[in-house]
Amino acid sequence: MTPPRHHLSRGEFIVFEGIDGVGKTTQVDLLAQRLQQAGYEVVCLKEPTEGVWGQKLRQLAREGRHTVAPATELAWFLEDRREDVTQNIQPALARGQIVLLDRYYFSTMAYQGALHFDPEDIRRRNEAFAPPPDLLLLLEIPVTQSLARVQQRGVPSAFERRDYLERVASAFAAMQFPYLRRIDAAGPVQEVHCQIWQAVHALLTMGPEAAPEDTVS
Repeated sequence: MTPPRHHLSRGEFIVFEGIDGVGKTTQVDLLAQRLQQAGYEVVCLKEPTEGVWGQKLRQLAREGRHTVAPATELAWFLEDRREDVTQNIQPALARGQIVLLDRYYFSTMAYQGALHFDPEDIRRRNEAFAPPPDLLLLLEIPVTQSLARVQQRGVPSAFERRDYLERVASAFAAMQFPYLRRIDAAGPVQEVHCQIWQAVHALLTMGPEAAPEDTVS
């Protein structure tokens, strides 16, 4: 690994979002490697976490949601994120590191919003303790392609039904934030990575307003 050459007085916070099967984990790994090669210190995180609340949520995904009320599930997401912010995200940013996060409160807005919770209320409850990202990379593919990818890797989870994912995708599509960049993730992995790198390079060299909101091409 290349020794860090770039020290940031304050770290950068980059979040990856999108429906299941969109390729977030692969793209986080590719971006982390490229940033490290460029001399940046990088921390990769994922939600739900491996903590107590995150383990409860992962169990729901495996076994189904029928044993837990939707409001309880939402509360677990909030508790898991609160721990992640306090224990991982904020300390890494204070150290001047680049934080790459696979899912954040935008997923909660979309997935719990698809269960008829108010996405704006979810956003407000999260932003009471969770900092907004410097860059939100929203990877987008058709739901049919998403489900095909999910089926290739095994049995779909409780979060991966077509009708549900259609509602989730609609919730993501409706989001508008100044730090949001939409990425066409339907093509080859390296092409997707090039789009992501364009947005990240703009953030690191010119600041969060450098690239226009919408699809990066």
